[in-house]
Amino acid sequence: MGNKNTLDMGRRALLGGLGACAGLVIASDGLPSWLAGSRLDGLSYNETLNLLDASLTPAQRDLVVLPWNDPSRQLTNTIAIYKGPHIGTLFDVRQVALIRQLYKTMLSKQGHDWFRNTTALEGKFEGSIFRLYSDAGAGSLANSDKTISMINGGHYMLRHGESLSSDNSYVFGGPISYGQQLGNNAFKVEGNAFKAHGDAVNDFHSSLSASERAQAYQLLPPMELITQIQGPGGKFPGLRLGDSSVPAQELAQEMLATIFASYPVAKQREVFSAIEENGGLESLHIALYQDYSFYQDGMRLADLSAEQRALRDHPYTQVWRIEGPACVIHFQGYPHVHAYINVVRDPARVAIGEVLINEQSGIRGEAVRDALQAALRYQTGEPLAYFPMPPAGILPPGPVSTGSLYALDPFDNHAVVLEIDESAMTEKLKKSLLAQGVQLGSAKRFRLAAPSYLLEDSRDLGGVERVVFDGGSIRDSLIELVRRDPGVLRG
Repeated sequence: MGNKNTLDMGRRALLGGLGACAGLVIASDGLPSWLAGSRLDGLSYNETLNLLDASLTPAQRDLVVLPWNDPSRQLTNTIAIYKGPHIGTLFDVRQVALIRQLYKTMLSKQGHDWFRNTTALEGKFEGSIFRLYSDAGAGSLANSDKTISMINGGHYMLRHGESLSSDNSYVFGGPISYGQQLGNNAFKVEGNAFKAHGDAVNDFHSSLSASERAQAYQLLPPMELITQIQGPGGKFPGLRLGDSSVPAQELAQEMLATIFASYPVAKQREVFSAIEENGGLESLHIALYQDYSFYQDGMRLADLSAEQRALRDHPYTQVWRIEGPACVIHFQGYPHVHAYINVVRDPARVAIGEVLINEQSGIRGEAVRDALQAALRYQTGEPLAYFPMPPAGILPPGPVSTGSLYALDPFDNHAVVLEIDESAMTEKLKKSLLAQGVQLGSAKRFRLAAPSYLLEDSRDLGGVERVVFDGGSIRDSLIELVRRDPGVLRG
């Protein structure tokens, strides 16, 4: 641990200097030429939302405005939570301009520069989804402290609310995400706008001692969509920042300031205030993953012996995770950039939607997969089920809500029942069936329930003979099942 006075001064400097970081790059706002210089440019978030609210037709409002406590607000993803309709098809030209102005207020000038290629190249801004979470009536959206805007498109999700209610613990109104295809499979994701985030983490990495680096290194990262807040009793792999040297902690402050520089200064201050209220910078842990830490010649840290590592400088880590009681940042820089952020003020108040049970010890990994397979059985009535996708969420101790269960399957997979011959099965499927007590070796045909995406990607499944049932949402079935039998989450 470093000197406490030094750390306190560093934290005050960090909070006080956010504006400078947010202005690292002064660039054009990326708006289309027909909108540049319009009267909308310069409107605040609330002013813009007031105008948009007044313009919505009843039909648009029915599609766009979701309940404040809608469970989808607990999801994060880089594909649209809702498949449509898109901004460019649902709204008229004036409304599209207003939503662009909302987008502009959700980012700093630096953020606009970093996000430009994402919104221009990956599905286009007009191909994104816009939603509002609010219980306020028409004409009152901007005046309610329970209104959050969400813009979600190819490789990005932004959320924003101005005067958020004390009932809302999420600094951004829920988890957010960003990414970009540029720099795919490239060392240091060269050419990617978010390379600056990886560089800042690797500057911190370079400052660590050998023992600190050994604590930070982990082998494989968790599933990238796991952004649930664990609270003060959570399990955080990697190096605790409070156990690093004072120079390293100063670089850690710069690292975090760079990561959050995409967002307006006021939002950055909220972020660091929430971190400070939950143990401060020193309570955060950083994990650097050996399987995704590369040398310029393409070798991975995980491939080298201790003797070989000693002959080289430290590698460039392209996948890393920063996590603490009230904050998760997951950055996947290989094969390309996906990144996820979740910051809250009060880890005890993160459940969104109907609270179903109070979980005492937490559920993760195979226990989550077992629960999803139980939901498949419940919906279809089949004794065998197969959910091969790595679980995209965990259930930390505390209230488990409909939003918590949505986050276990953010892709909203649907159930199917299919028939498959044993001879056509993958080894992965056979292993799952053996674990369910099935006797193999008789070359029989089996019926089983599975998520529908396997019909398009059979690498986990094998050759399907026949689909005999096409059902509904697996996560909705899990919610219904937990209402009937809360013990299903414990196997």
